[in-house]
Amino acid sequence: MDALLPMRSLPVPVFFSILLAIPGALPAQDRAIRFAEAAAAKVRPAPSVRGDDPEWFFPVKEVKHLATGRFWEKPWEEIAATQTDPLPGIMEFHGLLKERGIRLLLVPVPAKASVYPETLAAGFQAGEVAALAPFLQRLAGVGVEVLDLEPLFLQSRVARPDPLLYCRQDAHFSPAAAEIIAAQIAKQAPLAGVTSPGPFSIAQPAVLTFTGDLITGSEWAGAVAPETLPLRQVSQGGVVGVAPDPASPVLLLGDSHTLVFHEGAEAGMHCAGAGVLDHLAAAYGFAPDLVGVRGSGLVQARKQLFYKAAAAPGYWDSKKLVIWLFSAREFTQSTDKPVAIPLKR
Repeated sequence: MDALLPMRSLPVPVFFSILLAIPGALPAQDRAIRFAEAAAAKVRPAPSVRGDDPEWFFPVKEVKHLATGRFWEKPWEEIAATQTDPLPGIMEFHGLLKERGIRLLLVPVPAKASVYPETLAAGFQAGEVAALAPFLQRLAGVGVEVLDLEPLFLQSRVARPDPLLYCRQDAHFSPAAAEIIAAQIAKQAPLAGVTSPGPFSIAQPAVLTFTGDLITGSEWAGAVAPETLPLRQVSQGGVVGVAPDPASPVLLLGDSHTLVFHEGAEAGMHCAGAGVLDHLAAAYGFAPDLVGVRGSGLVQARKQLFYKAAAAPGYWDSKKLVIWLFSAREFTQSTDKPVAIPLKR
């Protein structure tokens, strides 16, 4: 499974020593503040923003999120769209699952400009954006297990600049990143008792050509050439794509990052067989269950999970691991106020 993975994995101290050797890399906090100010200057009354690199586009909500900088140090009523701290809702879900003996792994997807800052605002470089780690450490401090993708992505960028980890003209990570994420999840949360590779196979690398969701229906539609990215598709029993299994011990929950490159072009997700769920199936040897939404990964995804579980008696009996995957911008830009959501009726 390493064709699209980094050529080698750099230990974190080695990675940061490399960055420290680059003039201007990992500067004092003022560089992060300046980047947040540069992001704020990019915000406009439209769904998407074009970066200083004209081939790169960004969701305006993500740019707003980056403009908050170290958001966890500021009053939530000032920086969050809901004026609400998201931590209590996350803790509630963690506690409900823990009562049932189910492991929760929180996987926030970093903003693309936190990994490729120069594409949004010229003059900045990797390592100069406020890291998400202190906020994630706050979550870990109250018992929530977290997979911090940001240092992993930054290491991958240094070790192997190609393929890109994000789509240039889409709001999501790239197929290569989906594969990296799945491999890291399976490494951090292995499941005992898996003895068979399952009916899954991974194809040789191919090229996907598509128009991103930040271009479709925008002012740039028809004026920007389609994007191309490499990918490897997973097949199940010789058919491209993996069918989610409601009885699976693993549940992939979250926003459209759980759906992209999995649901297929007809569903607006570009292709099938190359999403996180597909590569998780290849890694685990069985298909995960899936609850993915195109709205809030923090709130709407949990609501849909409640409806699904309520309609299936004994739904939770088979579950051992919930992977909660959603965009990090949800911490400040979700417009759905957190509400108490039980696991079942």
